[in-house]
Amino acid sequence: MNELKHLARVHDEDLAGRASGAGARALLAAITAEEPTPERAPVPRRRTRRLLLSAAATAVLAAAALIGPGLVTTPAVATSYASTELDIVQEGGEWVARIKDPYADHEKYTEGFEAVGLTVQLQIVPVSPSQVGELIQMGMGGSAIGQRMYTGTEPEGCETGRPGCVLVIKLPVGFNGQAWVKFGRQARPGEAYQNAGRANAKGEMLEGVKISGRTVGEVVAEARRRGVEAIFQVIMPNENYDGFSVNPRETSPQVGNDWFVWDAESARPGVVRLLVTKEHLPKNPVYGDGEPPVG
Repeated sequence: MNELKHLARVHDEDLAGRASGAGARALLAAITAEEPTPERAPVPRRRTRRLLLSAAATAVLAAAALIGPGLVTTPAVATSYASTELDIVQEGGEWVARIKDPYADHEKYTEGFEAVGLTVQLQIVPVSPSQVGELIQMGMGGSAIGQRMYTGTEPEGCETGRPGCVLVIKLPVGFNGQAWVKFGRQARPGEAYQNAGRANAKGEMLEGVKISGRTVGEVVAEARRRGVEAIFQVIMPNENYDGFSVNPRETSPQVGNDWFVWDAESARPGVVRLLVTKEHLPKNPVYGDGEPPVG
């Protein structure tokens, strides 16, 4: 209840020249006892300052969200990288990449090189046995021209695919161009070779077998003795038998045992591809006069 309703009326003449009369004291007591209304409640200065600072911080965070984190901060480039696919470290002024999983997806290799600021496209593809671990293709571009790239194995000369033998790529620290590398790896069962070696080379399915100029019947019989399937590719020799071209539509149903074989390629595990013509030719169109040795 409002205490002002119970106060006796105070006349002006009662207050004139009197600072502490009964009427003045009664009015003062009523005023000081009255609770302030919410509209008149004082706002603490310290709290007002805190609210203003919070609003400013919110505005900054909102602006950062609009700009995007990539433009607010610059991510640092790593000095090393490790994953189940490969490790990359700095050693003696060089980046040294050791490939631990030759069967990994190629994008995993790219991610690893990008993490240390390198642009390297590494592919490890299925190849025939004599080319496993071999460098199939290598190149550099952009500002990398003139810089050196090393590829090999560790330990040097080891047989890739064996435990403890890894493929290695080395680039100078500060390399800022582009590089691409393609290695050969052992194929999985049924996987086609992306780089075919000679089927009669050392380690291949027809190792040591004479191929050039023999009939299809003779070579197929040798392949069957080794448990190897033969497929065919008809070739068309160029003028003077220097090189040849192929027509993919000319396939095995047209090939007879009396045709002639000029080369044999390893196609996939357990399968060789014979390059054949119907007529016997005066010179091997695949190798000319420089046919490589057998085996």
